[in-house]
Amino acid sequence: MVASRRCTLLFLSAATAVTGFVPTNNINNNYVSTVGTDKNVAFHKKKHVALQMSFFDDIRNVFAPKQEEVEPAKPALPDVVIEPDFKLAAIFLTAGIALDLIPYIQLTLGPLVTLLGVLFLVQTFNVRFVFTEKNFELRTGGDGLEDARENVVVGGANVWTYDSFVNYEFFPKGWQDTPQGPILVYFKETQTPSDKWNEGPGQFANNEEAIAKGAVPGQVHFFPALINAKQIETEFEKRGCAKL
Repeated sequence: MVASRRCTLLFLSAATAVTGFVPTNNINNNYVSTVGTDKNVAFHKKKHVALQMSFFDDIRNVFAPKQEEVEPAKPALPDVVIEPDFKLAAIFLTAGIALDLIPYIQLTLGPLVTLLGVLFLVQTFNVRFVFTEKNFELRTGGDGLEDARENVVVGGANVWTYDSFVNYEFFPKGWQDTPQGPILVYFKETQTPSDKWNEGPGQFANNEEAIAKGAVPGQVHFFPALINAKQIETEFEKRGCAKL
């Protein structure tokens, strides 16, 4: 009887012990579940904050002014003095002397050509064409580079901005690439007041026929090619002078 009671007590104690451990397992499971839930909540919060930041960045990009890419400033070109060239003076002097030996012509054409040769020689020593940062200029005094007197045709300083050019050319055309070089250099600009454009050779360069052929109205300038024609052509191109 006593043994039976002891067995019953042991059985009840064991049963009580087993049921006592059950809540402990539930607590651990609940703890693990809670930790996992907290991690999920934190992840979703971070994701929500990231989405909000992305949304506001998009709005900011829409309303913010677009920043244009700034091109680096081009370095300023140095001043250039065009080299003098004595070929034209030499050609005219040689031709003049030859014509002066021919009867009758020595009294007419010969002296005229010789005189032009002498004039070209003097001007080659005296005149200089200069390219500065913004202007094409005529100077005198040889390498002393003195300011030239007013333009003999339309008045005003012999200084022209590059953006006022509408055309330039050499005559005969293409001779700047030949050994003897061209005879004349021509350019047309719009800096001179328009009421002067038809004075001198401008009346032919700005007439209806010339405009119909594609000419652009402007003030015309010619000068003898007493300079390195290839060098001046290169500078016209480098400085952005317009050419038809």
